[in-house]
Formats: sequence, structure tokens, C-alpha cells
Amino acid sequence: MKLNQKAFSLPELLAVIVLVAVIATITVPIVINVFNDASDDIFKDNAMSLSKAADNYYTALTLQTDTKLPLLVTYENSKETNKYINNENNACETSNTRILEYTGQNPDSGNIYIDRNGDIYMAIYDDQAKKCAMKNPGDKVITLTDRLKSECKLDNNPCETY
Repeated sequence: MKLNQKAFSLPELLAVIVLVAVIATITVPIVINVFNDASDDIFKDNAMSLSKAADNYYTALTLQTDTKLPLLVTYENSKETNKYINNENNACETSNTRILEYTGQNPDSGNIYIDRNGDIYMAIYDDQAKKCAMKNPGDKVITLTDRLKSECKLDNNPCETY
């Protein structure tokens, strides 16, 4: 009686395992980099959306008399707090109502400051990307930096400025 040998030998199985391990070693870092780059791009797009929303806010206010400038929008744990001078009564006010109209998520932390001249300063942080998005007046693009979360903020206070 003759046995039918249709199984793989141990050296053949080991060769396949080694080949799969080599392929995984090469491809896993590439895939991780693709995900990290996508995370950075999403954060950068969200930051640009916020910058445009701040610009639109200032532009819309130039047509109104009850402006709320200068304005400091602060994000902490994705919650928004606004501090501004209400120009009807020159009083410093704080609000938790969303003032900037944009699509996308609130940043994890950071600030956006709009002064009375329409200059926009931004320093916002994303926990997933572990990046700080920075923008100063006149900048055409958002700059992503590796600043720590605690360093990604503005010190502007509209109530002390005026």
C-alpha cells in the first residue's frame, strides 16, 4: 500500500513563512507612513478651513455695527470658548457658542485670534497627528510643526489689549 504525499515539507513551510515575514517587514512601515501622512493632511485641511472661517467672520463683521473684535477663540478638549470685546458696549464678554462657521471637527486644543485689523493668528493642536498648526497674518499656507501641545497656543487676550 502506497501513501499519497500531498503535504508541504517543513523546509517549504519555513521558506513561505520567511518570505511573508520579509514582505510584512517592508510593507508595514510604508502603510503606517501613509496613515500618518493622511492624518497630517486631514489636520492641515481642517486648520485651513478654520483660517478661512476666521477670515469670513472678519469680512462679515465689517458690514455690521455690533462687531465682536478682537476675538480669541480657545479650544480645550475640543470645546470652544470665545472671548471678545462687544463693541456696542465696550465690554469684555465670554461665550461658549460657536462663532466661526466651518465644517470639520474642533481642534483638540489651541487658539485663533482675530484683531480689529482683520489679522488672524492661529496655533491649534491635533492629538492624533501630534502636530501644531501655525498661521500668522499674511501667511498663505498653514505650517505644521512638532511643537508640544503645551507650547501650541497664543498669549493674546482681547480684554487686555483694548
